[in-house]
Amino acid sequence: MSAPFPPRRGEAVKRLYEFSNLAIAMVFFTSAADAAVSQQARALIDHLTGGKGTYAADDGVYRVTFPREGATIAQGYQNLSPNLGLNSWSAFTSAIHHEAILTGQFLLLEDEVNPVITVALDAGLDVTGLAASSVFEGPRLQTLDVTGTGTFQGLASAFRKGLDEIRRVRRTANPRLTKVVIPAVPLESAIDAGPLVAILSMRGGVVGGVYKAAIGSRAILHGEVIGREMGMSTWVSFAGTNDRALASGEFVETPDGLKVLLRALRAKGVNIVSIRNHTLGEHPQFVFVRFWGQDSALELAKKIRSVLHTQVGAMAPNPREKI
Repeated sequence: MSAPFPPRRGEAVKRLYEFSNLAIAMVFFTSAADAAVSQQARALIDHLTGGKGTYAADDGVYRVTFPREGATIAQGYQNLSPNLGLNSWSAFTSAIHHEAILTGQFLLLEDEVNPVITVALDAGLDVTGLAASSVFEGPRLQTLDVTGTGTFQGLASAFRKGLDEIRRVRRTANPRLTKVVIPAVPLESAIDAGPLVAILSMRGGVVGGVYKAAIGSRAILHGEVIGREMGMSTWVSFAGTNDRALASGEFVETPDGLKVLLRALRAKGVNIVSIRNHTLGEHPQFVFVRFWGQDSALELAKKIRSVLHTQVGAMAPNPREKI
């Protein structure tokens, strides 16, 4: 049996390998030891977020929870316990390449979702997930996941802006309406494909009066190539009439381009429904963003075309453009 390393040179390589592992371990334990959130930083986080956190010294994490009793009414009269996970929260720790890192989650009613997404993105946070969170009878709840890096002050202020936006929506909304009015599915559809094809540059087709088109992406999954027909695609459908259409679909994007995509959708007033994975372990990793919008078919096509241009880097989202 041959030795795992050749004499002399192999011994040197082996020692270098062991030293590298030791160095990595030392960095890990040193960073863990330095991950403490100071008392001053904790007080600042409480002050800026309006909460009162708890400190896990073993992990060096300061976590602040914001229960939402008003959003967790079941059966019209009974409030569910926030201990069921029905709350917003943010967690802070020290970082190596930044002063701090934040992970967090907003618990939202449906009419709060897209305004909070816009505010979170404008505040510099990364929006990484959106999913339904309702498992009991009562308001339909959504959870919005966010992360961020920077200073403790900047991150706490950014998260507070999301909380303030929740309060703003609740102040201005009809108290009897706690969810977005989703447009009704058109009973009959008669969409003209020609103008949409010209605007979208997507070769789609009309079936039953509904136009649908898709652009495929490729990924490696379990060592095999998959593409559009296996679900790796950006797609859009138009139902209704040319003058009053409902567009719905899904954008596929890598994590690096997710923030740009979300900003482009919100800049055009397109509603975001979910942010999720379809598969696990694919390369590159893909995130799928479900959306909908209502307008004339041509106006919807122009909005989606603009988002597609932004997605591929043909144009940058306009930070001054308001919804």
